[in-house]
Amino acid sequence: MKVKNVNSKDLKQVMNLEKEVFGENAFSKRLMEQLIHRNTFFLKLVNNSNSNDLIGFIIVIRDRLDRVNIINFLINPRFQNKGYGTLLLKNALQRITQLEDVKKVVLNVQVSNTPAIKLYEKFNFKKEPDRIVNYYQSGESAYFMELSL
Repeated sequence: MKVKNVNSKDLKQVMNLEKEVFGENAFSKRLMEQLIHRNTFFLKLVNNSNSNDLIGFIIVIRDRLDRVNIINFLINPRFQNKGYGTLLLKNALQRITQLEDVKKVVLNVQVSNTPAIKLYEKFNFKKEPDRIVNYYQSGESAYFMELSL
């Protein structure tokens, strides 16, 4: 497996996977285009033997001087439960720790996404007990999670 930066050539493949995984909660193509150019980093995980095989991606933005926000993170359903989410998140967190002045990592996660919540907790993210009601376009609520570095 190889972690690489996402670029404009990846947009179609990223959008297809985004829609497959998140359905009506998917980011728009316009927003995704902007994020390719304006991010702290936008990484993809690809198969070494077939770099066209997009396993997953993660988008991290610096939303405050002392904090970054994981605004999107997903693994292709065909590759879930095989450790690829752990691999990609670990790589992203290693890069985050190299950023000057960053003390916290935050994210929002669907309350129903138990596997993702468990993954974040494995990396010591703490879940706020209160839900963010109607956070997603589908009307589903989210948990706010935070990791202190």
